[in-house]
Amino acid sequence: MISIEHIYFSYGEKKVFEDFSLNIKSGDRICLFGESGCGKTTLLRIIAGLSVPDVGTVKRAESFRPSKVFQENLLLPFKTVLQNITLTGAEKSDALAHLAALGISGCADKYPSELSGGMQRRAAIARALSAEYSCLLLDEPFAGLDAQNISSAAEHISKSLDGRTLILVTHDKSEAEMLGCRIVKIG
Repeated sequence: MISIEHIYFSYGEKKVFEDFSLNIKSGDRICLFGESGCGKTTLLRIIAGLSVPDVGTVKRAESFRPSKVFQENLLLPFKTVLQNITLTGAEKSDALAHLAALGISGCADKYPSELSGGMQRRAAIARALSAEYSCLLLDEPFAGLDAQNISSAAEHISKSLDGRTLILVTHDKSEAEMLGCRIVKIG
């Protein structure tokens, strides 16, 4: 699905990747793991096509369609939760099913400012799961959630993948385990 070959990437003088390669097959579940600042989010951005390596190549299957939960929730403040989700082209019924599974079905007609941080996070997860995707990219997806909500969200994400690829960034190996991810050490 994704082949990263001998990439180099830097922010000015700060080198992030030097001759880094990684192959991700369709249906893989991997966790990019490492210390803060080692390049996990940068690699996720490169995989998504949001950043381009200085040198090297990134090959994506023609069928590659990413859906992403960013570190920030990035919900439009002037749209309701349901409008935020269906803005991606998602079916209303799918959006409502994901909201219910994540325990926030009563929030569909509320605006992001009316929700707690954890509820906003689950809305962002519901948005990503509601999109048509072949690869789910999760960047610290459980930030701001308590243990019970992390467990139920991870279970729902895992069930929703249905054989699709998952690439997770987290600092918590237990989250990778809950999602059945193989650890790929970065840095």
